[in-house]
Amino acid sequence: MNFNDHLVLAPIRGVTNYVYRNALEQTFSGADSAIAPYIVTKATNELNKRQLHDVLPEKNLLSTTAQILTKEVDQFLYVANIYKELGVKKVNLNMGCPYPMVANRTKGSGLLLHPKKVKNLLTGIKEKCPIEFTVKIRLGREDVSEIKKIIPMINDLDIKDFTIHARYGKQIYVGGVDLDAFEQCLTLLNHPPCYNGDINSVEDIMAYKSRFPMVKRWMVGRAGLSNPALMAQIKGQKFNEQTYLSKFIQMHKLISQEYLSMENAKSDYLQKMRGHWLYFKDIFVNEHKVYKKIKKAKSIDHYNDAVEWIFEQDINPDFID
Repeated sequence: MNFNDHLVLAPIRGVTNYVYRNALEQTFSGADSAIAPYIVTKATNELNKRQLHDVLPEKNLLSTTAQILTKEVDQFLYVANIYKELGVKKVNLNMGCPYPMVANRTKGSGLLLHPKKVKNLLTGIKEKCPIEFTVKIRLGREDVSEIKKIIPMINDLDIKDFTIHARYGKQIYVGGVDLDAFEQCLTLLNHPPCYNGDINSVEDIMAYKSRFPMVKRWMVGRAGLSNPALMAQIKGQKFNEQTYLSKFIQMHKLISQEYLSMENAKSDYLQKMRGHWLYFKDIFVNEHKVYKKIKKAKSIDHYNDAVEWIFEQDINPDFID
């Protein structure tokens, strides 16, 4: 099977940082690029430096687009100019975050209920953004009529790099994608978007490719964290249980070593690793027992004992060839 389309690693807050992205690239690989988890702007211009530096080109083995969550043009541009100084080439506006604490503040998918605000935001950013400007969006906060009001703005501003997560903000991540609504969007857009949503297997993306042949960019999210080989498998690589486990052990080692090399690393190491194991547990047949072992670990030594036990467990047969 030849797969020549572009695969993007989705931004998952707290998980797909440069540590994860680099470890994935050094082991399973498969992603062509990534969007980093969003950084939040503030009126004071105070920024989280750890998140800001997450996208430094010298830190990333994978081509990575920065992402900003805001509803203010000036705040977006302030951060975008910092990114330019840091050598970052592309920046993404998050108009898809579904969580109520974000959406209720007219950010993320909450913006989609306010087309006038969206127009002012997109126009202001497009006119003055010092680096390439991209957008990630949902079909709407509540229904597809919302994105249909925004698509003409995307076309008029000639925004070519545009990702649609084929769900509604109100769904968060519950329920299936709306492929019919996504197809309606395709007929309205001047440039085909990147598709995001429920790419859970090679069979899924092949079915989507068959239905949407004009789409050439695909964003892989949660399923790619549960099965870090997924993007490589989409591109035709095969893994038996031995090779899969070997690469995963190496990936885990790279992530662990990088976290433990950081300042004050040991204080939050277990919390960071638990965030990864929310997804990694699915690699193994007995995922509930696997995650229970991780949660019960109260020290790094106990964690290492748990991991040693986990690496002896059977791999999910759905993830190997």
